[in-house]
Amino acid sequence: MRLKMFSVEFLPRAEDESWRSIEALGKTPRELTVDDFTFRHFMTDVVINDQQAGDITLVTPGLPIIDFLLMLVQMKREVLATGESIVETSQTQDSIHAVRRGDSVQIHYSFSDIVSDIPLELFQEIPRIGLRAALQVLHSAYAELRSNGYLQGLSRVV
Repeated sequence: MRLKMFSVEFLPRAEDESWRSIEALGKTPRELTVDDFTFRHFMTDVVINDQQAGDITLVTPGLPIIDFLLMLVQMKREVLATGESIVETSQTQDSIHAVRRGDSVQIHYSFSDIVSDIPLELFQEIPRIGLRAALQVLHSAYAELRSNGYLQGLSRVV
């Protein structure tokens, strides 16, 4: 299994106070909801590393970490159900287009000229790869987020 071929890295945006100040959250880390994570806090730049094609960087203000993660989940579901998916971020409308071609999936990005061609087995793992990366950076910012009910439940969604 070649699962090391693809990774996702989330880089906290320096101007987003939610990475540095619990007070900026307006509530405790444990009280944060899906809306807080998807639309309000923890803005990131995203680096997708396709070890065959290179780094694909999404640098845009206002991309919450969980918004991107949920986009990956939706993409996987649609490709497995219909063979194709076009998903976009909620706030910036950056998109990813994925098409199943037999035992592989071809991925095009609106924010890069790179095209990823990855085995279906690896494609199915992308949301989990993203979840691990997201939780690592979130928990590094605030250990208290480990007890957030929404984040704990994400593993069932992914």
